[in-house]
Amino acid sequence: MEQNNILFVSVEVPYSISKKDLEIEFPGLILTAIENSFVAEISNSKFLFSSSFGVMTFCNFSHSEIKSILKRLKIEHAEHYEAALLNQDYPMIIDPNQAAPKIDSKTIKYNKFDKSVASIISLVLAQSVGLEKRERSLDKKMQDSKKIYEKIENFKISDRKELMKFASSISKERFDILNHLYLLDKPDIVWDEPILESLYNQLSHQLELKSRFEVIEYKLAHLKESVELGMSLVNQKSSEYLEWIIIWLIVIEVLFTLYDAFVKY
Repeated sequence: MEQNNILFVSVEVPYSISKKDLEIEFPGLILTAIENSFVAEISNSKFLFSSSFGVMTFCNFSHSEIKSILKRLKIEHAEHYEAALLNQDYPMIIDPNQAAPKIDSKTIKYNKFDKSVASIISLVLAQSVGLEKRERSLDKKMQDSKKIYEKIENFKISDRKELMKFASSISKERFDILNHLYLLDKPDIVWDEPILESLYNQLSHQLELKSRFEVIEYKLAHLKESVELGMSLVNQKSSEYLEWIIIWLIVIEVLFTLYDAFVKY
């Protein structure tokens, strides 16, 4: 029996494409919500998935079609997205003999293809690209934390503002991962669909979403410790500074008292 091949391609975009953006560029498009993201059926076999965390997934589009859509949405570097933007692809084979989803490191095999299947694959692949985006961001922050350790003995009270800014960026990073990538929650549509849940679990496992998230959690914990250490030293120096001010104030008061006593005498 005939087998059809479908390619899923997830591409990082610099900002989240809104429902309004898609409706303007594709009038009459019917959008379905999934985990605060949108799935659009362009044709019977082509779906466009726009996530809430800055990743778009193209289902069954050629590279030239992907470039065209990215250009229409005014995405920078659209012409060279394969080299300029984070992206990941995963092929699917529609195999009439494959009654249940089977996924390995190279392909997805299943005998069914519809909007629900496309949505699950698109979401997981988008999560993988979103994770890679966060991984790169955290790697940069890890380098910044190295600078904290290098100058830890020379911290000044004036460094408090820089440390607070760094701490804020770490908190925002974790918030975005948990609340935008939805890595800790399965999408609602899989709960009553064992086949879709199997598809979701298998692809998540192949893309190592859980283990990658655990590495990110470890790095976030390390960064938090770095900031706490830095803040502790700054606070200590601030405390020592205040103690010296108090000591000098006492000394000055004693000197004035002695001066007054000397003058009266």
